[in-house]
Amino acid sequence: MNILQTIISYLAIAAAFISSFFSWGDAAMIPFRNDYTIPESIPGYSAISTEAKSDWKAKWIWDKDNLTEKNTWMCLSKKLTLDKAPDELTAHISADSKYWLYINGETVVFEGNVKRGPEKNGGYYDSIDIAPYLKEGKNTICALVWYWDNETSYSYQGSGQGGFLFEADGEGISILSDESWKVKRNPAYVDSPLYPPNYRLPEYSIYFDAQLDIGDWTSVAYDASDWENATEYALGGEGAYGRLYPRGIPFLKDYGLKDYENSEEYENYTVKKLMGEKITVDTPYNAQLTPYLKVIAPAGKKIRITTENTLIGAVSTTYITKEGEQEFEALGWFNGEHITYKIPKGVTVVSLKYRETGYNSSFCGDYRSDDEFLDSLWQKSLRTLYVTMRDNYMDCPDRERAQWWGDVTSEMIMTMYSMDSSSYLLYQKGVEAMLSHIDDTKVLQTVVPISGDYFELPVQQLAGIVGFYTYYEYTGDKAFIEKVYGAALDYLKLWEIGENNLVVHRSGSWDWPDWGKKADMTAIENAWVYYALSSVEQMSELLGRNEDIAFISGRKDTIAKGYQTLWTEEGFKSGDVKKPDDRANALAVLAGLAKKEQYGTILNILTTTKNSSPYMEYYVLEALCRMEEYEAARYRIKDRYADMVNEDYSTLWEFWNSWQGTMNHAWSGGPLVIMSKHFAGITPLEAGYEKVKIDPQYSLSDSLSCTVPSVKGLITLDYEKTDGKHTVNLTLPEGMKAVLYVPTGAEVNVSSAENVEIIEK
Repeated sequence: MNILQTIISYLAIAAAFISSFFSWGDAAMIPFRNDYTIPESIPGYSAISTEAKSDWKAKWIWDKDNLTEKNTWMCLSKKLTLDKAPDELTAHISADSKYWLYINGETVVFEGNVKRGPEKNGGYYDSIDIAPYLKEGKNTICALVWYWDNETSYSYQGSGQGGFLFEADGEGISILSDESWKVKRNPAYVDSPLYPPNYRLPEYSIYFDAQLDIGDWTSVAYDASDWENATEYALGGEGAYGRLYPRGIPFLKDYGLKDYENSEEYENYTVKKLMGEKITVDTPYNAQLTPYLKVIAPAGKKIRITTENTLIGAVSTTYITKEGEQEFEALGWFNGEHITYKIPKGVTVVSLKYRETGYNSSFCGDYRSDDEFLDSLWQKSLRTLYVTMRDNYMDCPDRERAQWWGDVTSEMIMTMYSMDSSSYLLYQKGVEAMLSHIDDTKVLQTVVPISGDYFELPVQQLAGIVGFYTYYEYTGDKAFIEKVYGAALDYLKLWEIGENNLVVHRSGSWDWPDWGKKADMTAIENAWVYYALSSVEQMSELLGRNEDIAFISGRKDTIAKGYQTLWTEEGFKSGDVKKPDDRANALAVLAGLAKKEQYGTILNILTTTKNSSPYMEYYVLEALCRMEEYEAARYRIKDRYADMVNEDYSTLWEFWNSWQGTMNHAWSGGPLVIMSKHFAGITPLEAGYEKVKIDPQYSLSDSLSCTVPSVKGLITLDYEKTDGKHTVNLTLPEGMKAVLYVPTGAEVNVSSAENVEIIEK
């Protein structure tokens, strides 16, 4: 049944996303944070705690009849009286699977808890100061908890039972989840077989029957005395729920309820058509959102809420009306920029709104030039990145929401040029989860967490090892390298060398080099292994692990010798492929396997061959820039991304065709890095931006403004060519050293001039 659902989903998307193309899409420009300041403490690897909380006093609670029932929404309530309101009181809270917390009728946490899975049987807990919400006298604490299940999914490992844990202990106040709490399954949330998402998602579609609603149960006045008392199932950190770790990432950013761009058209709008009406309302851009409605209706009318992404097997919402005026917000998020409410005849729409939520990180990078195409693509790349950040870096926010490591690596690099340092925590959290799933096989798993068997795509893991060192280059976080070094080296030792001095092919769980076509697996795989070995070699030098150098350098020498046997007059090519592959030859450049005298032949491949998917396209573009072929890189970007930029949509697709996969895949955003890193030329010369190189490609545009966030602060470059002469302005964080390349005769204005070496070119 799961496989059938997936097939149907893909057939549906093929039909649904046949779209028209317009002039350069009006990708909503993302608000730029020019007030960004670096926090006093940069999130380093030590910010992610690897220690589980072991001193719990609270108990995991639930009702007695629905412990293992899938897709259950449980209401929990606690009345208490305080002699005085505390000045500070930290609550530690966990749930399987998600919770919403209300104190005295006020929302305290909107969608709390990150998805379980830091280890195979473990979860996370939140910590929040609840003192501002408490008062002297009577108080009411309520939680709505949504339990999914323990079946196969690609981003969550359930405990197998629902549960809620709450512990606030201090200042003479002790509020603990125990049998004194009241619990009631909310019957309005129906586990309906209709509209199921595909099996890779742990979340369910929401089906809410307002006729069964229990009222405003989170209000102070609500009387829950006739609810049953909670059943205690385990002490915190014990039992089926496993150990609990700090969430490690910020609480979600709640942008509040907003009007759609065309909400006014449907205010006080009565549907009169016999078959009902589909009302489509628009957001400024693709976003993670929860839809809201306020209607006047007779009882029993069904309202369906979907987005343009629903047909790929994503979640949706169904609302069954009660009699009279009513409002409802579907708490399970979905994504899109065109939200469709299917309203039946006889229903009056009072208002339609949405709540955007997302990862709490500022957009503080920017890229503006005299090339509208590139500017639009940069903005679409950033929007695509942000819509794939929440509990974890995702491949996509609709079909899977899974942490595939190739996607994670690409997303991490993009954040270095676009978002503030809180985004680092999402990457660190993902790394911690991957490391905790290593077993005796020493395999680095590609999708973590995942219910069921482990999953390994070797080439994505090799890219991830390269990404480990890239992360260090931008952050200077040596503790991070100390944490990942052993696992990275152990994984590389899994590759054996064959008689031809090349690695023995490792297929993993799925023999996948890339989407795209005509992959030269031998050349791709060996280049990735060599590239990863080079990254680990740099790690070993940084950490002084001299005992490992002989193995690493010896393995590199062997592969380099074998790789040169793949060279032909057409380029690098293994014997079982007809023509050289752009991905393989790009990786040969990036890994250092290609010699400079071979660049001319490789350039021909990279300007004429288009095998790569949007995932590997970033590496092809990076190779062109490494060879200093910037004009060729710009031409290839405009050629390959033309349809995505021309499409009137704010995010980038999984494939080169919009109908083939998801409409929002962050791995497609590589041009964001290419533009900021190479076209604007801003890149660290020394780890952690102790020194920065700024080498813009002035021939590509006559005007440019680029801001790059760094661990030391914002780097801002702008230049303009007027009457044949350049004016270059550079602002650096205090104390940062830089090498700035400028055209001969340019007027140069820099902050901290004593720290800037200016070189004319």
